[in-house]
Amino acid sequence: MRNTARALLPLAVFFLFTACHSVPSASSAPAPSSPIVATLTASPNIIVGRVLSVDVVRGFAIIALAPSSPASAFAPDRELLTRSDDLGVTAHLRATRQFRSRTLGTVIISGTPNLGDEVIFPTSP
Repeated sequence: MRNTARALLPLAVFFLFTACHSVPSASSAPAPSSPIVATLTASPNIIVGRVLSVDVVRGFAIIALAPSSPASAFAPDRELLTRSDDLGVTAHLRATRQFRSRTLGTVIISGTPNLGDEVIFPTSP
């Protein structure tokens, strides 16, 4: 039994490596007639955190601040934006003086923020 296992080990390794290696076929995809060149640039927006709690009746939202958010991004009366996962803006917020630990209280100016929405500090490009 032990000799059989020793004999089959190189065979198993051979099949493992040949199965993981694939050769692309020449006719798999047509070459584009004009190359598409896209340049990526960094976003000028600063991520402040995520919406932790929303009270639409009283018009405020609590933000869980990201560890990398600068203090200038959540200064009192600073305008912030919330956006969903598809990067669509859902609400405009104004930062208040209600700051404790890693949470920030904000007043909803317009829109309706959702739980988990990303909060950004829009900067000019």
